[in-house]
Amino acid sequence: MALLTVKNLNIEYTTEDGVLQAVSDINFELKEGERIGLVGESGCGKTTLAKSLMRLLPENGEIVHGEIIFKGENLVDKTTEEIRKLRWKDISMVAQSSMNALNPVYRVGDQIVEAIQAHTEATKREAIERSEELFRMVGLERKRLQSYPHQMSGGMKQRAIIAMALALEPALIIADEPTTALDVIMQDRILNQIIQLQKEVNNSMVFITHDISVVSETCNTILVMYGGKVEEQASTRDFFKNPHHPYTLGLQNAFPSITDIGEELISIPGTPPNLLDPQPGCRFQDRCPFATDVCKKVTPDLSEVSEGHLVACHYTDKVDEFRIKAKENSTWQFVQDRLAMEGY
Repeated sequence: MALLTVKNLNIEYTTEDGVLQAVSDINFELKEGERIGLVGESGCGKTTLAKSLMRLLPENGEIVHGEIIFKGENLVDKTTEEIRKLRWKDISMVAQSSMNALNPVYRVGDQIVEAIQAHTEATKREAIERSEELFRMVGLERKRLQSYPHQMSGGMKQRAIIAMALALEPALIIADEPTTALDVIMQDRILNQIIQLQKEVNNSMVFITHDISVVSETCNTILVMYGGKVEEQASTRDFFKNPHHPYTLGLQNAFPSITDIGEELISIPGTPPNLLDPQPGCRFQDRCPFATDVCKKVTPDLSEVSEGHLVACHYTDKVDEFRIKAKENSTWQFVQDRLAMEGY
């Protein structure tokens, strides 16, 4: 049985301009010990989906349909108090901004001790000892428990947040772009540390990022999100070896390759769709160089192209042709010219 199953999840935000359909018809399963990566541009719904798993949506956010089954129970139906008991103990989160995740007027160690004592019967001495053990695990000195957040570097704060997320050995960790604000060297260290610790504890992870090179190192399965929907889902190997969706092709070609130094880098023209009033058909249609009238009228289903590999595109049979053309800037320039003519 899967640890986490998300079924037909739909999330909306009520705004001054109307109802924004942030997440639409999301389905996936996460097994014990598995790491799933959610990738896509800013605004595609990754963080909204992640926060919904812990029921941490802002006041104007609402799960309007669907189920989040964790350990056989639907989290959508649980009360606020029931969900509060699950947080940190069963599901924890490594936030995108460590400075915002840590209380600036409390010592870091006190914050970890408080989280441990809130969910266990540990004494303060036991909680402090556990905190010291966690800091050793993430490569921080014990004395840093006495530091305030402003006295620690970005990398130290991020490792402290990882330590806090691991404190109660939760079954599921949600990592929301945990290395975004760090330099490349520190990013690599922390990613390696996250994976090493995850393997030791054998918990599961949902990893959120806009950087597909990060998920290539950290995840077993990848979900590509665009406009609040999943456009492609595959094992990491299939994702990089046999990409299908035009958006996935654009993302992959936007990153430099170490095997083909002379390869052109692609920039996907245009901007994500307006989810206050989504267009009918495929949500990537305006920016897709291969879109036809069918794409503008009919929403493609997420269908299986090979075992475990799902794609939402009407033209999966033309993927070999699309892969060749998607590597050329002229293919995407056609989209840029079309958008310019339409006044975008």
